[in-house]
Amino acid sequence: MSLIIGIIGGFLSLIGGVYIAEGAHFNIMTYWDISAFIIVIVGTLFASMGMYSIVDILMIPIYVLQCVLPLPYKEGDIVESFQRMADKVKSAGIPSLTSEIPSAYDEYMRRGIKMVISGIDSHAIKDIMHMEIDKMNKRHKQKIGIFNESAGIGPTMGMIGTLLALVLVLGNLEDTSKLGTSIAVALIATLYGVAVANLGYVPVAKSLDIKNDREVLMKEMILEGLLAVQAGESSFLVGQRLKACVSEGMRARIEGGKGGSKKKNDKYIEIASYMNAIDQEKAMAFLAEIKKSQETKDLGQDDAKMMLGELINEAEDKVIMKDFANEFMKSKTAKKLPKGMKRKGAKKKAKGKRKATVADDDE
Repeated sequence: MSLIIGIIGGFLSLIGGVYIAEGAHFNIMTYWDISAFIIVIVGTLFASMGMYSIVDILMIPIYVLQCVLPLPYKEGDIVESFQRMADKVKSAGIPSLTSEIPSAYDEYMRRGIKMVISGIDSHAIKDIMHMEIDKMNKRHKQKIGIFNESAGIGPTMGMIGTLLALVLVLGNLEDTSKLGTSIAVALIATLYGVAVANLGYVPVAKSLDIKNDREVLMKEMILEGLLAVQAGESSFLVGQRLKACVSEGMRARIEGGKGGSKKKNDKYIEIASYMNAIDQEKAMAFLAEIKKSQETKDLGQDDAKMMLGELINEAEDKVIMKDFANEFMKSKTAKKLPKGMKRKGAKKKAKGKRKATVADDDE
């Protein structure tokens, strides 16, 4: 959308500037010349055809349309998908990724998931999918080259048109009353060449280049996510790995949700990011169980406290885990859980622990 606004705005600013300069005498048709149009616009297309194939030239409208249309997915969608896949692999193994194939964002991601399910070595997957990214990048650079070359040819064709017109003007100097008008018409070819290059070809080339860089980045994120899921990493670690590929601004938008607000994570999530890998994985597994229980309603606040107590006892760094537990119990997530114990066998387990404690005291 910004490309369309930029090109239209650029041409309108030219027309507006001329209108202000000429005032009531302004006539847009003064700047129209069919011969200059043929020399500059048509001549540039045929000159480009000498460097590229006819098919590439005919595809120019499609390439321009690709600048305007958004990519079918975003960085946040990739992070969310691979975190979900990591949870699936943890609970049901790599074969469970079969259900992810139909919902994959593109053929590249679909092929990657199939290779992971097939048990292909991670190094082989990395080589194959990196090769695909490189080939795609080269194809896109060729498309972009058409517009870059045309941006250089356009002003040159404009100068050729101006020189041709000046030859005709200088060959007919007898009628001096028409000399000014003839020279003005000759300069229109240069105007066409410079305007089309800088307000058409250059913006489209740059827009395609930026879009290509973003698509390469997202495919690299997909590859990174596939390798992380294949290695059995937790969903939290997969998310952190993928978010490291984007800028801080994009990361804030991903973590804040699709609305793009810079919403901060809950404090217990921030604390978990400072844990060692083993404690962090256990904390993320606890949060995944809490998230799942929000639908089934089979965990209460007391259940969460008991589970957190077990995490603290098993943690390598008990201080950070205790801070994590305290912050979680203060959070909205914990307050939404039903009060008391809901997990089956939890009451008996808690009662057994209390009896054991009493027996120890008696001894």
